[in-house]
Amino acid sequence: MKIEFDPNLIEEAIFRELKVKEEKGDYALTNEYHALTDPVYENFPLDERPAQFKKIEWDFFKELGFFNLIKESFDEFPDLEGKVIGGVITKAKNPFDEGSSLTKGPGDGTEQKRIIIKLLIDRFQEIAYLKKLIRHELMHVSDMLGESFGYRDERLGCNPMEESIITERYSIFWDIFVDSRLLRKGKETISDKEGRYAEFESLYKKIPTEIKAAIFNVLWQDEYLTHNKILELAKDVNKVIKISEGLPIKHVQKIKKRSCLEHNVLCVNFVPIIGLKISIMILIS
Repeated sequence: MKIEFDPNLIEEAIFRELKVKEEKGDYALTNEYHALTDPVYENFPLDERPAQFKKIEWDFFKELGFFNLIKESFDEFPDLEGKVIGGVITKAKNPFDEGSSLTKGPGDGTEQKRIIIKLLIDRFQEIAYLKKLIRHELMHVSDMLGESFGYRDERLGCNPMEESIITERYSIFWDIFVDSRLLRKGKETISDKEGRYAEFESLYKKIPTEIKAAIFNVLWQDEYLTHNKILELAKDVNKVIKISEGLPIKHVQKIKKRSCLEHNVLCVNFVPIIGLKISIMILIS
């Protein structure tokens, strides 16, 4: 698969590497860079210099191992070959801009799609993490292109506030789905089970811990989540809690959901092992 790189990303990644080494007192790479770039000013007219600098920087980028690292990550996903015409690695403006997406070129066939991965320049100083991040993002792309996942690019809410809430939940559910499968395959990724549980837990603080942990374990083991299912969970906390019905939960023999009708309150009745019936009122935010 052809992988293209944003020239600005290449340049900034190189300069960041030079700066880091200089701060450690190592000027060898800086001297090597200037030995190649300085003659350009003498040997090429003004209009030809940008192209020459780009060639030098591309060679430097490869010498630093950045190209091979990203290419090897793409090679881990042979199923993407034939579904897209290539990938583009570009610079993310900020942490919220970092991530992956698909874009279409001329025509409307699947073969015209390109993978876009936006990265923060600082990632090139964390090689181990960068490889995990590329792998994580390509797993998302694999889902987007897979028929079984059924991905659709659509609005997730009716207004900006709802869109933001649903998008955050959707993103966490999808990340759970992505990283759990990668880890089961023996692949390193950007977060482990404990990290993803912490994110999930932060979304639903009002659900009892035992129930929440049981729900998360079901999600973590699920190999067949789809776009529609994740969206359903992201939109409705009752759907999330429903996952716990019938599960063997620590200290709980039976979980039964009943409607508390008004006031957006969900009642979960459960019977501890000692036999005392307790009713917990969960305010749905």
